[in-house]
Amino acid sequence: MERKDNLDILIKKEFDELYSELNTDKKKYLNPKTIKNIIFHLIDNPEVNPKKNKKLQELGEIRMKKKLLDYFKAFRNTEIDEHSASDLFKGYLSKIGGFMSEYYGFSGNGGKLIILTILIILTIGIILDTICYIFNLIPVFTILFLLLFTIRMILKFKHKKVYGLFY
Repeated sequence: MERKDNLDILIKKEFDELYSELNTDKKKYLNPKTIKNIIFHLIDNPEVNPKKNKKLQELGEIRMKKKLLDYFKAFRNTEIDEHSASDLFKGYLSKIGGFMSEYYGFSGNGGKLIILTILIILTIGIILDTICYIFNLIPVFTILFLLLFTIRMILKFKHKKVYGLFY
């Protein structure tokens, strides 16, 4: 248990140091809100998912914490720009985000990806509404889809269960 606590302290310390070293323009490349959400759930408020194997979750959490430390190390050792930050996100944080989605119900719609998701929802809704209109039915799909998506995202943001590129 003591080793787990040391790992938790090390992650928080590394993140705080790295974030404080960056200038304002480079801070977004670290994905600070994503990391804060991950730390909040992995370290500050871990929960056992009752639908998953507890031992596998514990082992996964340790792996994700180590991967987070690896991300900090790789970030420090990389000349950061938008492209390299995106590559680091894909190599480290997207894998952590996948784990967090499976065990903690995270959504990957943080950052700019939310715009793409909204466009997809609008497209599908408009297609379905057009079909309804052709058959003299009430077209409500676009409004319904947007409402459901908005409520879901408000809850995800409120509960700090969001990650994304440059978020």
